[in-house]
Amino acid sequence: MYNKILSFFFILFFSSVYSQEKIYANKDLSNLLVSPSPESQIIYPIEKGRELVLKDKKNGWLNVMDEKTGLVGWIQKENTTNTKPNKSLSSKNFDESFNIFRGKVLEMSASIKDAISIDTFLEVKHLGGAAAVIIADNDWFKGRRHSNQAFQVYELWRNQNQSPSFLSFRNESNKEQFIILSGPHRPRYLKSTK
Repeated sequence: MYNKILSFFFILFFSSVYSQEKIYANKDLSNLLVSPSPESQIIYPIEKGRELVLKDKKNGWLNVMDEKTGLVGWIQKENTTNTKPNKSLSSKNFDESFNIFRGKVLEMSASIKDAISIDTFLEVKHLGGAAAVIIADNDWFKGRRHSNQAFQVYELWRNQNQSPSFLSFRNESNKEQFIILSGPHRPRYLKSTK
């Protein structure tokens, strides 16, 4: 009997640790919020079809993790579904916004290299929706002005999206150094704890 009970708890523990319920955003644009309230600060918008990992439920709200960015936030339950929806034709074209943004960032990087022979941004990757990654030269992170330049790049991205946005800055080894995301009054700079 003891072995059956122990086996039951082991299976229960194992399944809760290793099973992650996936849900999907089902509206053209939904907001990932800091807390479960419509008045809460927006982390960034999530496009239709975005896969999220369910962590908790509370009064019509779902606490979810966006695996692409690693950010955890709240989304209204009515804005999600258990099956992946087809993308809507009327949704904002984040891919087009990203391509314009990528061109601007790489052009800025080339201008800085021509002017002062310093490498800055090496590549720009789209994580989907209003989330993107900047791969920067390792030495750029050691410079005194890197955070000012990062905020300038973030403003380009936010303006291109015309919405709250998320930007991750990573080194040449693809290790996140910091992120910048929308805040209540101004963008927030969050240092990576990795």
